[in-house]
Amino acid sequence: MHWRVLFTFPVILYCLQAAGAVIYNETEPNNTWATANAISGHDGTILIYGSRVGDSSADYFRFPAVPGLFTGTVCCSGDPMIALFDPAGVMVASNDDYYSLMPYISYIITVPGWWTVAVTGWPDWQWDGGGSEGWDYQATLTFGSPAGGEIPEPGTWGMMAAGLALLAGNRLRRR
Repeated sequence: MHWRVLFTFPVILYCLQAAGAVIYNETEPNNTWATANAISGHDGTILIYGSRVGDSSADYFRFPAVPGLFTGTVCCSGDPMIALFDPAGVMVASNDDYYSLMPYISYIITVPGWWTVAVTGWPDWQWDGGGSEGWDYQATLTFGSPAGGEIPEPGTWGMMAAGLALLAGNRLRRR
């Protein structure tokens, strides 16, 4: 009886754990598409903390994405702008003031690959620096499908195998 509790309790805890956002802090230099900070993976949400205090350059961040809905927004005390670039570096969406001074973009990603988002201050329409500065920001990026979410993690396979082994053992024991 005790072995069932010992094996069942960890399985229940594993299943109840909630996925958290990937939190990333900006590092310089990241002021061009070519020098974008690389965020290697995520679970469907990325929170980026950056700063335009004493630095008026645009901030670029690159991340893996699979086809699905992408949304991005920037929150701060300044006047930010946000843009989305496809894997070839072509801007596909941008916004300045969707909710008052808070920009928001929504885009359907159709091609998997390394996509890029840029944050800058208004009115930097060239995305090369300038515009408003003197504020910290939080960019929130969400995805309809987590990058790599279509391939189960080794721990997931292990938990599934353990569950099947418990079911098989229970069935054999009843015979």
